Amino acid sequence: MVLQIDTSAPLLRPSQLTALVRAVEGADPHDEHRWIEWKSTLDLTTTAGLAHIVKHIIGLANRQPAAAQRAGGFGYLLVGVEPGAINGIATIDPETLIGRVRPYAGDVVRWTPEYVTVDGKQVLVVIVDPPKPGDPIHCLRKHIEKFQATTIFVRHTGRTDPANPGDLDLLQARLLERTPSLQMTVAATPPTIEESPDIHDVVSRWVGQRRPALLAARHRPARHPGVDMVGVRSGFLRPVPDTRTEEQYTEEVEEFLDGAQEVLVHRGAWDLFRHKRASLTLTVTNPTDIGYTAIRLVVHVPGQVQGYPEELVEALDGDRPDAPRPPKPLGAPTVRNLVPSLPAFDFAPHIPTPVYPGPGPSFTVRDSGSVTIEYDDFELRAEDAVTLEPVPLLVQEEPGATLTATWSATAAEVRGRLTGEFTITVGASTLDLENLDEERDREK
Repeated sequence: MVLQIDTSAPLLRPSQLTALVRAVEGADPHDEHRWIEWKSTLDLTTTAGLAHIVKHIIGLANRQPAAAQRAGGFGYLLVGVEPGAINGIATIDPETLIGRVRPYAGDVVRWTPEYVTVDGKQVLVVIVDPPKPGDPIHCLRKHIEKFQATTIFVRHTGRTDPANPGDLDLLQARLLERTPSLQMTVAATPPTIEESPDIHDVVSRWVGQRRPALLAARHRPARHPGVDMVGVRSGFLRPVPDTRTEEQYTEEVEEFLDGAQEVLVHRGAWDLFRHKRASLTLTVTNPTDIGYTAIRLVVHVPGQVQGYPEELVEALDGDRPDAPRPPKPLGAPTVRNLVPSLPAFDFAPHIPTPVYPGPGPSFTVRDSGSVTIEYDDFELRAEDAVTLEPVPLLVQEEPGATLTATWSATAAEVRGRLTGEFTITVGASTLDLENLDEERDREK
């Protein structure tokens, strides 16, 4: 029969250890396994008692990780209990016990002595940490009783014995399965990021410069009759005189400028969001011969730096806004089509709207007075480098300022967290905001 206790998770709390003692009391004498050993009683003050403790601690620590599946991989030695009886033991201070065991088991093996009281009796529970790939081969470090120093103990079903050649092969294989540590570098490429220009100021100046010219604009007929209106001579089109007053035309100009200011600010923000020089681009390099998977990289950029608010990102999604069209100069005639069944013909050349790729959902930006970027998990092959997706940022630092960014990274099946830093120099903006009313033919 099996031990009557749930071993799907570690048994570490006092209540769980008490339940483990009860389970041993109700067990069959043959229920001992590779993860648990018990002893009816033991004198902890004697060398024989100490040797028994040391032997089982080393044996439990030398188990194979693949076979250590119960109780979270922890190993247990219980002293003062056996199937059918709780005998208890005479206790000694846990720190005293640790000090007596250390010269024989060493400092590498991680174990903890705990006492639990069951039916008024003290039971010692020695808990040995789970074995892991890459663990060293644990051995006796000092002669005790009949065992010589360097003796290697291993845990078999129901007993702990000196290692045989097969046991040594398994322990050597465990040692060679050492989990690699994470090694990689992170750098900004290029090591600069441009400041965010004042789009509102640029657009306000554009409006101020455009207003006088628009208010003064008057229609000037073409030098040659008929050139103004294609199709007038054939009778399909008829010019209708402009009936707008000065006041009405002025209202049209102001209405256009108000709308243009809003659209051009949107255009400027749209262009800035896709301006690569105003984005942070990182290159991650793996100098080792080991590939990494599920790398999770977190970067913090200090200073007056912000990410784009979610609502602004949504507003900047899609096509670049169309440039606004100014009103016709005062006095410009309107052309009426006299043949409604014919579609209006556009004689202007067709200029396709450029498509600008925008950032995808491969990172998350959090503002916290500065900015923290959390990249989605990615892979990095051995001796390879990967350039991550550019992250648009709003930088309010002065050109020439140097920002020291910090980062941390973890990866699947790799020990520890790697940290580092890199510098970014703030540059002056090169985004063209003086011609926002013109079309762009390519991304910059």
